[in-house]
Amino acid sequence: MEPVEMEPVEAAFRLLPSERVLWEGGPRRGAPRAQGWRLVPAILVTLSAIVGLFAGLLHLVELPGSSQVALIGVYLLAFAIAIWVAPSLLFDPCRYVVTDRRVLWKRGKIRRSIDRHALTYARIKWSAAPNLGDLELVRAVPFGPLARKQRLVLHAVEAPDRVLALIRDAAPSEHAGDRLTPLIDRLDPDEVVLWGGAPEGTGIDWRHVLTTLLGVGVLLVGLPSGVRPAVLLAHLEELGLPMTSGTWLMLFTAMALTATLILAVGVWLAWHGIVRARGLGQDTEYLLTDRRLLIRRGLTELSLDRGRIVDVAETRGWWGLTHMYLVLDGPDARALADSGALGVITPSRDSVPPILYELRDPAAFKSLLLGRPSRPSVPHAA
Repeated sequence: MEPVEMEPVEAAFRLLPSERVLWEGGPRRGAPRAQGWRLVPAILVTLSAIVGLFAGLLHLVELPGSSQVALIGVYLLAFAIAIWVAPSLLFDPCRYVVTDRRVLWKRGKIRRSIDRHALTYARIKWSAAPNLGDLELVRAVPFGPLARKQRLVLHAVEAPDRVLALIRDAAPSEHAGDRLTPLIDRLDPDEVVLWGGAPEGTGIDWRHVLTTLLGVGVLLVGLPSGVRPAVLLAHLEELGLPMTSGTWLMLFTAMALTATLILAVGVWLAWHGIVRARGLGQDTEYLLTDRRLLIRRGLTELSLDRGRIVDVAETRGWWGLTHMYLVLDGPDARALADSGALGVITPSRDSVPPILYELRDPAAFKSLLLGRPSRPSVPHAA
């Protein structure tokens, strides 16, 4: 089969005659899927197997409804397959282009673009594969009932921090693309660090506590649901159903899968709410340079130009610590983005919003942040 000739960039993206292409790329084929794209199909396949086993049991004992139950299992399996192949259909056909004016995204006949010089902040979500990640570009104004956010995501990009440096009109670091290199060593070559810090509290919030309580509740329900069927199955032989029969084995497998799924969900929720959240809280760092504010939480990094920060809103957290919400502006904006400071629900830490959580000395940070960007002789953060 002859290779399909790709449409020229200028025609595909309908570039302006004066627009100059600086970079062109696309997702890496076969890139590792995010956790959600793997966990959801696995759960659905397990549910499909459980439903299929119960449909088989109904058929063996000649009870009505086996075909309807089997159909539900087929639907669950089809849904799992659809979710599993969705990333290949949604992301692989995409093309990305950076010009001297815009960042453009294209899939089929759908095209989207965002002005390079109107970005509020950028977020990189590193993949499990080396040198690979998702680059999210955001322009977020204003807050309140008219809240809106223009967002463009470049999935599975090679060296996303190098692409971000190009978008920012900055020279990339020699270590760009290596997520294992500390963040401070991947700054622009002439970028100066003014301040460095990290959350000083527990690293968890009310979401993590509720998630843990939910996980414990699922475990309290799942443990009895696993013990009682085991006792029932042990007494079935006395009632005339031998353990070597196909009916008994199907019933045992269905109940074992059900109990395992419930316990696995409970353990995952409890781990996600406390252990994982605590670990990510300890693996969080803040860097303030003469150009940017950077926030890293695990494999997610947020980069924010200091020129976009116009003020800071403070709220009290646990143990006398302070949360710093960055109030952001944009070119030709009629309102500000408050980073969730005026909302009823605090933004999730896992999304890495432009918020610095749990600072001990907010005054020192605020004076450096809102002062005129200069290069005083402040020692580099370690």
